[in-house]
Amino acid sequence: MEEIMRGKAWVFDGILDVDWEILGYDVSKNLQQKGIPRTYEELGKHCMVNVDPEFPKKVQRGDFLVAGENMGYGHDHDQASMAIRGAGVAAVLCESSNGNFVRNSIDHGLPVVEINGITAGVRQGDELEVQLGKGTLKNLTSGAELHFTPFPDFIMRILKAGGVYPYLERQLKAGRLRSPET
Repeated sequence: MEEIMRGKAWVFDGILDVDWEILGYDVSKNLQQKGIPRTYEELGKHCMVNVDPEFPKKVQRGDFLVAGENMGYGHDHDQASMAIRGAGVAAVLCESSNGNFVRNSIDHGLPVVEINGITAGVRQGDELEVQLGKGTLKNLTSGAELHFTPFPDFIMRILKAGGVYPYLERQLKAGRLRSPET
């Protein structure tokens, strides 16, 4: 993860549910029944298709998903976070979010940033620059700047590692953690 992230805004209105708008539960079940592994890449092919069927084909690695209130509403299913990351989205920027969705997303190395005024200050296709550690979002298209609570160092370390499991593996290999077997 870069200190400074730049990409295009993909703006979605309304509440985005983890089992419908982000990744249809039926899609996830269908993949499972076919024996297709749940990978970032595979789930990313189906990200947001119930809202914009072309999204997985149009989104570029490093772009941002911008949403309104209660982003990630619904069940505690991590496949939605995996689908967003697998589609290449660098971060989710929203007015507010569901706590389970935030935890699952950080576990998978996907930042979810709550920013007051994001839906009023960003339009579809705007070029954005985000600095998680500084708590700034610059809209390079409009010149507007929004601020949010900077991410704490320990969350930044997890995100830079690619998620909680890669982070813990690195800590274990570096001798900073003990394996439960020892």
